[in-house]
Amino acid sequence: MLFLQLVLLVVLLLDGDSEDVFQEPISFRFILTLSLYNRSWTQNFASAWLDEMQTHGWNNKTGAFIFLWPWSKGNLSNEEVITAEESLYSNIVGMPQCFHDHFSEWRLEYPFQVQLAGGCELHFGEPSVGFMRIAHQGSDLVSFQNTSWWPSPTGGSRAQQFCRLLNEDHEGNELMHKLIINYCPRYLSSLLDAGKADLQRQGQSCSLPS
Repeated sequence: MLFLQLVLLVVLLLDGDSEDVFQEPISFRFILTLSLYNRSWTQNFASAWLDEMQTHGWNNKTGAFIFLWPWSKGNLSNEEVITAEESLYSNIVGMPQCFHDHFSEWRLEYPFQVQLAGGCELHFGEPSVGFMRIAHQGSDLVSFQNTSWWPSPTGGSRAQQFCRLLNEDHEGNELMHKLIINYCPRYLSSLLDAGKADLQRQGQSCSLPS
């Protein structure tokens, strides 16, 4: 059903025949998991998804996307894609060191994981919605709203301290805002445009009786 929904969404988005047939929003999101085992050993895993379909991998050394489909780049320019990669990488590369530096202050215990999820959702007839959240051990820690980070109500003093630290980087916050509010919706639309034919073929194959 996922591919059939995607095909329907593409038709509505690109052909303009909405009429509220498709009620559910569609999202593009980037997911990063940092596994910190000790001060000198950290492993990263990242991916990007169009709803439940993985479209990108991530090269942790270079900060570059790995395009898993011929249309995963969308139809934006190379310059725009590189700019997005650099913005993501600049916001991500220092995060493990941040947790190492404040290990005692934030009462952390090795090993632990930090999860980051960011992206946007398209809603027909409404403005797109951008989001960015960071969790510790699967529990919400902070979220990004407008141009600032805010602590989770359940994050305690650790979340408040982390917010204060993140909000010192005003330039980084401006880049993050542009990434999820301006760039992401255009990139999501371009993915649907570039992948329309392939998604339709897969939708047709999924609709065949077994």
